[in-house]
Parts: sequence; structure tokens; C-alpha cells
Amino acid sequence: MKRRAFLAASTLSIAGISGCLGDTEYRVTEMTTKELTGPLSVSVDLTAANAVIEHPAEFTLMIENTGDDPVRIRSYGVWPFGILSLAQSPNPGEGEWRTTLFSPSYKTSDRVEVKPNGMSLSSEPLIRALEPGETVTRQYKLHGADLSSAGTYYTVPDFDGRGSSHTTGDDWTPLDYHAKLTITEKKRLPL
Repeated sequence: MKRRAFLAASTLSIAGISGCLGDTEYRVTEMTTKELTGPLSVSVDLTAANAVIEHPAEFTLMIENTGDDPVRIRSYGVWPFGILSLAQSPNPGEGEWRTTLFSPSYKTSDRVEVKPNGMSLSSEPLIRALEPGETVTRQYKLHGADLSSAGTYYTVPDFDGRGSSHTTGDDWTPLDYHAKLTITEKKRLPL
């Protein structure tokens, strides 16, 4: 009798985890950023490469004022990068596939409301100055279940193309940067 109970429990356990074993896991193998012209510099630091069942991949975006004057940055939801998604093009068209990146800064912002079925964003911009030599960092997380396949992806503004912009005077210029991620499938079991 004990043998039958053991076999039944083992069968149920294997059946229970079979869905997990079938999930594809991913690894970020390369991250780069497009160079900016002017007083701002954007860079990226990959802190956790694997987007696996147990935890997401993580990276940190950094923006630095390398000039001699303060630069005002305008963004929506979270300063200075805003709400970001991954897309398969740096300039995705309407209706193209995107997946939202998550950030701890979304929860602390009074301009973003995170809900179980998505999020909403205030249309009022955040405008702050980045002083000469100052650097600001924001962490982002990528869940493997949100990816449809391996490939090359780019960070893009998530809400209505409301990307960040900057100025040292009165004319606002788009903050024309993106992080490029190369993502490969991660094998779970040796063949």
C-alpha cells in the first residue's frame, strides 16, 4: 500500500511541475546603449542576466549630465526615463508587440498606479534638473514569461509614445536613446 501511495504522489508531483519544465527561460547575453549627442550620457549595467522561472533578469539604466550647465529632463510617470517597454524595433509602430518592463520606482511614484491587470499613468509631466556631473539610476526587471521569443529587443516609451525629453533653454529635444538587448533561450535540461 505504501508503494502505491508513493507512486501516486510521485506521478502527481511530476505532472505538477511539468508545466514549469515546459516554460522557456531566457538569458540576456548583451546590452548596449545608443550614444547621445550633447550634455547627457546614458549607459546600462546588466545586474542579473537570466529571466527564469525563479526570478527576472535585471538591469540598471544610468543617465549622467556630462556638461557644464544643468539640464532639465521632462518625463511621464517616473523621472528621468518614464515607463519603459521592450519592443522588437527601436521605433515600433502602432499595434506592434511590446512588453512592459517593471521597476521598483513605479511603486514609489505618485504618477503611476500599478494594478493586477496593468497600470495607469498621469498625463502631467515630471520636470527636474540634472546638475553637471550628477548621475541618476533606475532599475528595471524583465520577466521571462513576458517574452514571446529570443531575439533583439529595444527599450521604448510605453505609454502613447510619451518619451522623455530634455532642454538647457526653452526648446525640448527628445531624449533619443535606447538600450539594445540580445536575448537567447536558456536550456533547462541537458539533452
